[in-house]
Amino acid sequence: MHPAIINDFLELVQIDAASLNERAVADAVTAKLKEIGCSVWEDPESARALGGNAGNLYAVLDGGLEGSILFSSHLDRVANGIGIKPVFSDGRIVSRGTILAADDLSGVAAIIDGLRRVKESGEKHSRVEVVFTVCEEKGILGSLHLDYSRIKSKTAYVLDSPGRIGRVINSAPSRVSIAIEIKGRAAHAGNAPEQGINAVAVGARILTSIKEGRIDGESTANFSTFEASGPTNIVTAKAVIVGEARSRNHAKLENYLAELGAVCKKVASETGAEITVDVTHNYRSFLTPESSETIGLIGRVFDDMGIQMKVEPGGGGMDANRLSANGIECVGVATGYAKNHTPDEFLVAEDLVRSGELVQRLISAYSSSIKS
Repeated sequence: MHPAIINDFLELVQIDAASLNERAVADAVTAKLKEIGCSVWEDPESARALGGNAGNLYAVLDGGLEGSILFSSHLDRVANGIGIKPVFSDGRIVSRGTILAADDLSGVAAIIDGLRRVKESGEKHSRVEVVFTVCEEKGILGSLHLDYSRIKSKTAYVLDSPGRIGRVINSAPSRVSIAIEIKGRAAHAGNAPEQGINAVAVGARILTSIKEGRIDGESTANFSTFEASGPTNIVTAKAVIVGEARSRNHAKLENYLAELGAVCKKVASETGAEITVDVTHNYRSFLTPESSETIGLIGRVFDDMGIQMKVEPGGGGMDANRLSANGIECVGVATGYAKNHTPDEFLVAEDLVRSGELVQRLISAYSSSIKS
């Protein structure tokens, strides 16, 4: 017989879902929250804004004491998450042929379990707020459309990070999407190639003139798409390059974009091509200092649990980026999964169980700190 948190997780991952199609998972989670005694509200505006069939979920468990603490995870999953059949293997939960969706239903299950433990204890506690977002896997869009006026907490724990329990993510990068459009000039490739401007050659000059991959210890860039087509007897007149850049230091990201703009301007001047760079700012970096009370609190809880805390920077964005941008001090918290987004994804069952305990202890420790 499995603990309640394991049963919750196994149930939720077997509900087919994806970004913008979280309806069935949202309904199951809402029912569990209400059974515990939470008040729950689903935001229809976030569903309309995103074009999905479910909105962000907000839940509150009042406990009679001052203060407010927030926990968050996301309801959606990446593709290849249909027909998940979880099985146990050497202390791990795995799935055969699909992702497991431990990213991030392990976080959802841990928060539900922590709330259940607190409720069953009968102890008074501070207000506990929960946000379960939709469409996190598509550019962290759910939390872009959160109604932040509903959130009273200034301290938050986002259970959405790979790694063994004890890993805490205190920073994540800014991210931008980049699209470079190149307009050259068509000409007959055999009779008058010198009259043309080859957009493919222009694009190649840009890519060989700008840094990519690992830029420095905080920054990366990746250009994943180079599109151009046409018959071989015509000088290609149009090409598009698509990529992204990230940095945990936002100023460094802006400097990189300035360098890219300067390279494109120089290449345009040298070749006669028209080059347009379109940059979309997806989300902003965050940094929660190790000296912060948010990290201090979870550190003390880990000590009490006999777990060594490991504070590390993250390389990908998460809902914590947007929570931080809205004045909420937060960190990412690992729940025991690894190889997420792949068919080799797995979750350490013991870490999941202890993650539910972690949520309960964080609520208790925060409430005690407010009382004192």
